[in-house]
Amino acid sequence: MRRNWLLAAVAAMSVSTSGCAVVLLGNALPAGSSSPQNRYGFEMSDADRYLADSAAFVRSLDPCGFLTEDDLAPLGAVVQLRPDGELSTCSASLKPAKSSATDSVSIDLNGYQPTPDDPRFEQITIDGEQVYLEDSSRGSCRISFPLRDEFDGATPGAMDGFLTESGRSFATIDVYRADADACAAATTVAETALGLLKDPPLRADSKYNLPLAMKDPCAVLEHLPATWTVGRWNPPAAPYRCHFTASSSTFEDNLVMLDVTLTYVDADLRSTDSETVRQGGYTVDTRALDSSCFADIVLGNPVLGMPENEEYAARFARTVPTLSVLADDCESATALAVAAADVLTG
Repeated sequence: MRRNWLLAAVAAMSVSTSGCAVVLLGNALPAGSSSPQNRYGFEMSDADRYLADSAAFVRSLDPCGFLTEDDLAPLGAVVQLRPDGELSTCSASLKPAKSSATDSVSIDLNGYQPTPDDPRFEQITIDGEQVYLEDSSRGSCRISFPLRDEFDGATPGAMDGFLTESGRSFATIDVYRADADACAAATTVAETALGLLKDPPLRADSKYNLPLAMKDPCAVLEHLPATWTVGRWNPPAAPYRCHFTASSSTFEDNLVMLDVTLTYVDADLRSTDSETVRQGGYTVDTRALDSSCFADIVLGNPVLGMPENEEYAARFARTVPTLSVLADDCESATALAVAAADVLTG
């Protein structure tokens, strides 16, 4: 799933800023301009700043701090607990009493707010907060709840062709229970999570060694190659992604995307048509498409979950942080990946 958002945008990579396929909110400032509302040299509206601050807030939180063994004990024995897939996500595997099944609970701090008219969701109240509940009736249940107060201003609109922001940061809790009521468990976990928001668990106190977790991917905007010119910047709707447009003498103004995520160490996710290059002291895996290119760099050591005796489960307990870049060609993607890696690991 780590490439889904990137693959959805490949078609936009060949569209210049004169087209209408993407709408980015940040506007470049004249040289020498300054304002408390600026970031990375771009003028920001209140709505822009809300999104940027929301992303920083999510990066400050430890998702696994919302799923402690003590809190999950009533649902079963915790046999695995780890960051999973995205840096904003934590997942727990449970063995309930008197059952041979394996249940799961996960939280994603980069969730989304369902639309009020979505028939799949029921609006309920937990601890005085309105949340959204989706009961799939097949042993799984999802609850979405707000992490921050609602933005008091104009709601941000579509930021590109496949992402729309509601203007409010949401988390999602997903529960799967083979032999019990998944929504009852999801409600209990959501109650605990909402209570913790008064004094939330922080990355700085996490037991998982993830130096990248609090880093801002968009900080690379201040450290791009000198030959690059940034035209527009998309305030980060997602905490570990950055979108902007850039140009140089070798390529026209095109949309660039960064994504910092977690990849299973033992899973062979590399495409057979990928090419490995060395640049800037990094090993970069590149994969060229018709009008764009992916460049991936592994950053840091594997992150381990709880000790796992079962070999198959242990395989998926080892994850490694990875930086993915999508740009118009492999030269540009590699240059940006190396620049971003320097910023994220510096």
